[in-house]
Amino acid sequence: MEKRHRQPFAVTLTVYGVFLLGAGYFLQSGQALSRYSLYNRLPLSVPAWYLPLVGALWGGLWWVLGVGLWRRKEWARRIALIAIPLQVCSWLADWWLFSRSTIAIQSFGFDLVLRLLAAGLAMAILLLAGRWEGAGMDAAAAVQQSGRENRQPHVE
Repeated sequence: MEKRHRQPFAVTLTVYGVFLLGAGYFLQSGQALSRYSLYNRLPLSVPAWYLPLVGALWGGLWWVLGVGLWRRKEWARRIALIAIPLQVCSWLADWWLFSRSTIAIQSFGFDLVLRLLAAGLAMAILLLAGRWEGAGMDAAAAVQQSGRENRQPHVE
């Protein structure tokens, strides 16, 4: 029977963060849907459907990745390592193209630093988790191989 390895604490926190990020985007989508008729009447720089659609897409992606990371799937780790920089670039593009308010401009530096630190920390944890998994597999394979060698009869 295969022994189940515990996830490192940092990986568990990262997975919780991924779930919270997805929940935040779903909340954004729900809030945008609830105010859809208002957004249609306002002169926004984006169409009214943009905010609920983007929120639902990012929320769905982060929840799928959260489930995959929780189950320790390699594909989820790899996709998350691609999605994190895409998320930051998407946020920068949205800010650059659509943010015109004074408060958005004043808080840009703090927001950027906070997002870059969170993204860098998550990527570092996921990269290290890949090494930990690889080291764990190598160690398990070595133990399994030594067990096989001990069971084989000694031939001279």
